[in-house]
Amino acid sequence: MSELEAEAWHEDLALPGSVLDGATLAGASFVDCSFSGGSAAGADLSRTIWRGGGLSGLRLVTAKLMRAQLTRVTLEDCALSGVDLSVSTWRNVTLRGCLLEVVNLRQSALDTVVFEDCTLREVTFGSARLSGLRFPGCRVERLDLTDARLSAVDLRGASVEIAAGFDRLRGAVINTGQLMSLAPALAAHLGITVD
Repeated sequence: MSELEAEAWHEDLALPGSVLDGATLAGASFVDCSFSGGSAAGADLSRTIWRGGGLSGLRLVTAKLMRAQLTRVTLEDCALSGVDLSVSTWRNVTLRGCLLEVVNLRQSALDTVVFEDCTLREVTFGSARLSGLRFPGCRVERLDLTDARLSAVDLRGASVEIAAGFDRLRGAVINTGQLMSLAPALAAHLGITVD
């Protein structure tokens, strides 16, 4: 879209049905902007800053958001597939009804983030710092927590399958049912034979 530029400051924009496929907007700032519908397939949004506003019904496929900063942003009914969000910073972010599939959040810092009624499939939090996260009503499949650091991460109310990083669950809160579900994988990880 012509009004959006890389390394530029964008404020109070409402952009319905935006098609940002292949766009290069690296280093841009979006303050109190709203994107509804549309797509950003293959877009370069690395180093972008997002403050306030939100994304609704947006499809991000193989988009690059490395080193992005999200503060007080809401994502609703968005689909992220093959998105690179490594080394990004999230603070006070809410995701509702979103799909995250094969999303890279390695070395990212997430603080006070709520995933509500979302599906997370093969999301990688390798070496990430996770603090004050909640996952009510979520389905979490093949989560990678390798070398992640967790603090007050509340997994209660979610269906959780861990693919890697069982030893990083210190700092997580789970319920008894989740413990029973995770027990076989935890035992295998610890080398415990259950006979």
